[in-house]
Parts: sequence; structure tokens; C-alpha cells
Amino acid sequence: MGRTWIRQDAQIRRSVNFVDNNGTGTGMQTSAVSAEDDLNNLRSQVNRILDVSIAGKWYDDIATKTGLDGNVKRGIKQLQDHLDQLETRRVLCRTTLLTDIAVGAGVNYKILSVATSQAPTQAAAVGGSSTYMGAVVAASAFSGAGFSAHELVECGGQTAINPKNLCIVRDSTTGQIIQSSGRDVFALLQSESGVADGDAFNDTSGGKRVKLSFVRQNSALDDLEAVPTADIENKTVNYAYVHRHSFDTVLEDCFLPFGGFVDQSASVDVTRQRAYDNQGTTPVELSTNADLDLAATKEWTVRDATDADLLRVIEGSTGGTTKVQIHADVDTFDVDAAANDFAEGVKVDSAGNPINLGVTPGQIDSAVALTIKTTAAVDLGLESGGELNLTDKYRAGSSWAQAEGVPLAESSAEWSAYETAFGGEKSLLAAITAAMSSGGLSRSKVVAVVTTAAAANANVGGPATANNVDADFANYTDATNMVLYNDLYLNGQLLRPGSGAGANHDYYEGSTAVQFKFEFGLEASPGNPDVLTQILWVNN
Repeated sequence: MGRTWIRQDAQIRRSVNFVDNNGTGTGMQTSAVSAEDDLNNLRSQVNRILDVSIAGKWYDDIATKTGLDGNVKRGIKQLQDHLDQLETRRVLCRTTLLTDIAVGAGVNYKILSVATSQAPTQAAAVGGSSTYMGAVVAASAFSGAGFSAHELVECGGQTAINPKNLCIVRDSTTGQIIQSSGRDVFALLQSESGVADGDAFNDTSGGKRVKLSFVRQNSALDDLEAVPTADIENKTVNYAYVHRHSFDTVLEDCFLPFGGFVDQSASVDVTRQRAYDNQGTTPVELSTNADLDLAATKEWTVRDATDADLLRVIEGSTGGTTKVQIHADVDTFDVDAAANDFAEGVKVDSAGNPINLGVTPGQIDSAVALTIKTTAAVDLGLESGGELNLTDKYRAGSSWAQAEGVPLAESSAEWSAYETAFGGEKSLLAAITAAMSSGGLSRSKVVAVVTTAAAANANVGGPATANNVDADFANYTDATNMVLYNDLYLNGQLLRPGSGAGANHDYYEGSTAVQFKFEFGLEASPGNPDVLTQILWVNN
């Protein structure tokens, strides 16, 4: 037989069957009938604890994991160490202080009062390298009277614009971030030079006071600079400062944005004014189209600093009343576009005496007298691609047949003749003056012998008309006045003209401008007929 084991604690042999996937539950305890069953149940639990049921066995080595200390095999001891590191890990959070703090006149800093709850209630955590759990402050270079000044001392952070002692600042009345030249105003939390980690703040000069120095990003946005006094003085603010915690003591709301300041998007915080101020002079460049939609009957108005309307867009699509208005408070409406195309014409001064440009295609019309005028030193030209015509309201009631009126010229030859007649390119006034100085009137003479006797008050004219004299009379239509500019002689005697038969003078106008009528009959006796002599003066 085999060897006899005489010691009781050494006589228990190893398990014959090794099982590491037994089920869970109270059966693992109540159903075990041997030490082997208990060991297999324990093996199964170890297997599950080590999580090797898929890729290995309960007796496999612990897999290597990458942790805080590099590649390690995390046993219970390692887990304890790492959990301790996690729990004691330092975390920076913002704590909101809602006490209203009034900034004085002529300053851009504020020494905080402990007595009136303006200062942080936590003890001081001084400097960027401090691990103390408290309010993060930068140590001032001053104490006592010298502490009453603005400073840029910081607790170094990840970047120059994010030091650890940077505080968020809000206007205590509106809840809005305060702007300085389009940049947000922040503050640096700073303590007197004698403050150490764990010190409680107080109100004693030369003791352990704390202050806010108001700052903004510089124009390059890569560092902080002092806020100009005029942008922060006399304002009332709230602030949120940085508070250091360990992870196991971190507050539930520690990671909410802005350390507890409420996002007031539905009330006063996010407004168009805030959006404009935050944007500053930086252009908004979109990669897609943008629309501004107006609801039916609503308006969109741009106003000046005194709230006077400058530009208004009125939505009136349902009634055909959509309108874009430039209001009277606009001093100058300056359009410098390369081309200005008004598809439906333009109405000018519609509230007074309107002038329409192109409302009727190709036409300028006015409800009152229209004057086209230039300044004294500028010429005014009228130029037409066709004829240049002049007409007025009297043409319609006249015998003038041409609807366009009187043309300036009807051929190129007339321009050339004008130039030749007046010895060069003369103005109209110069031409008129030259014509008048050369006599102004031209004279024509016609001698006509009566060939057929004519009764009193009958037309007397040449072969082309009445055919009772042997020559056609000159057309006196061009005479300014027939009575003044037409002289008629009968057998050498000057006759007296009249306005018609009722005047009972010697003669008057015939049915046409080349005929005459006489108050007496004319003779055509053989050998001694009547002779009429016409001398007509017409304008040059």
C-alpha cells in the first residue's frame, strides 16, 4: 500500500476534478458535499473576480493593464493605491459668490470684505503650485497700503489667458458678462503678500486681505491686460472664483459650466446685444447661406443711438405691402454700387410733388413744373440717339401734325448747312444774333397781271390756285403777321389790308396763304389789265 500520512493537516489530498465555472447563488454553499465542491465553487468565484472566464483560467496570471503607474498587474494592493490616488486627486472648480460687490469710482480693482461676505469663505490656496484645498489666490507683491492697487500677478495655468486664479465676472443687475472694447471682463483673485496656504482671509490692512484685479484679453488675445478704469468703475458685480477640492470631496455641481452661474438664455443673458458685443470687430464668415425670416406683418428695424429708426423692413407678403424704408433720421443715403437697377422705375418725393423716373417705360414725368438744373460750373447736355423734339400742351390743339413736336433737326445736312450759314459751330443764341444783325427779315417781290376778271370778295391767285392772275403770290405763312409784313400794290397804289370782309378795307387773306380777296372787283381789260405787286417780308 502507499505511504501513510500520519499528520492530519497534511492528509487532505488535492482535488481530483477541477471545476471553475460553477453557477452562482446559495447552491454553491448548500449543495457542496465535499471539500472538493467547496474548492470548485471558490475557483469559480475567483475566475469571475479575475474575469478570465473567456480567455483563461482561474489560475492564470493577472493580465497586464496600463494604469497611472504605467504597465502594471493590478492586484488588490495596486487597486487600493490607485483608488487612493484617485480619491486624493486635486480638482479645480468654480464657486459662485452672489454677494453684490460695488466697484469704486476711478479704480479697476476691488478689495473684498470678509465682514460683508464679499470674500471667499474657504481658506487660501496660494500660488500655482499649491495643492492646498481652498480658494486659489496669487500672492500680491504688496501688503498694507500698497495692496490698494491693480496687479497682474497670476497663478500659472495651461495658457497665459487661463491662470488658475482667474474669476468669471457678471453684472449683478442684468446677469450679463461685462464688455470692455468688445472683450469679456474677468478678474484675478489676489491676496496680501503675507497670506499662506490654509490662512483664513480677514479685513485687516497688512493682514490677510484678498482682492479682485479686473482684466481682459489683450488685442492679440494671447495674454491678459488691465481693464481700463472707465469700463469697470461704479459697476456692481458678482463673481465666481476657483476653489481646489480633492476628488472624493468634489461638489456634485462642480463640473457645471461657469461654476454655478445660471445660463439665462430665456431671459437676459443671451441677447442680440450680447452677441453683438461679444463679436466685436471680428467678421462673421459663413460657409453656407443665412436667412433672416420675418413672421407675417412683423418688422425688423435698425435704430441709431437715440433709438430713432434708420432702416425698417416690413413683412407684408399676405397683403402686397412688404416694404423697405430708409427713414428721415438717416442724414445721407449713399449708394456706391457699380450699377443701380430699379426694375419698376423710381418715384421721387411721392409725399410731396412726385417725379417718376421710368415708372412709365422710357419717360420722366412730374406732377408740377419740372426744372432740370445743374450747378453753375457744370454743363447740361441733352442728347438723343434719334431726333431731339420739343412739344407742349398747345400742339394738340393746333394744326401741327407731327406728334413728337418740333425737331431740332431732321437730317445731317441741316447740321452742315447751319454750320456753313453761320461760319462755324455757333450756339443758337449766336446764330439768332447774327441773323438779326444782318437784317433779320428777307424780302420777296411778285408782280402779277390780272388775266381773268375777279368779283369782289373772290379769291385772287396765280395759276396754281384761282388762276386769275399770271403769277403765283409768295406764301405769306412764314410772315409773323400778314398785315404788318405783306405789302400789296394795285396799279402802283399801296392797298390797306384788313382782317376780313367785315373790316371794309381794301383786301384781306384769301382761302390759302397764296391768295387774296378784295373788297372790289378786278379788271382784265384787253390792253389795260389791273397789275398787282406783292412785297413780302419774312423772318430769316
